[in-house]
Amino acid sequence: MRHLVLAALLTLHPLSIAAEPLAILPVKLLDTSREPGDQGAAHEARLLLLADVLKAETKGAILLDAAAIADCQPQTTACLLDKARATGADWALFVVVQKTSTLILQIFANLVDVGTGDLIVSRNLNFRGDNDESWRRAARFLARQLRDASN
Repeated sequence: MRHLVLAALLTLHPLSIAAEPLAILPVKLLDTSREPGDQGAAHEARLLLLADVLKAETKGAILLDAAAIADCQPQTTACLLDKARATGADWALFVVVQKTSTLILQIFANLVDVGTGDLIVSRNLNFRGDNDESWRRAARFLARQLRDASN
């Protein structure tokens, strides 16, 4: 019985922004850490991990990949919003992660109305640790922040 209650609660958990179709644009990384080792492959995987967790936490979200926005050169807000609108989304999520050191990273997230270009929610979050689990926790926290702010 406890499992049935838990399952019912989990179906209520996804972001309330799911009522509005959401397009998650490719997550970007700005690495200003100047660390000597090449972490490109690990960071690409973590950017996808962050996007996947946000999608999982947002019922019905659509992930746009780099190919979907390839002809937005330069990547202007108007062009990216057009790509999001073409998916049927009403809202678009722009996310940039800045890595300043191995221990300190920030997420800048903006939720935008694709029809008007109006900013709905903006969040700047810090997290610690450049590893998969830290990125996963940060993505879950961001999803909660977006859910709480959009209610």
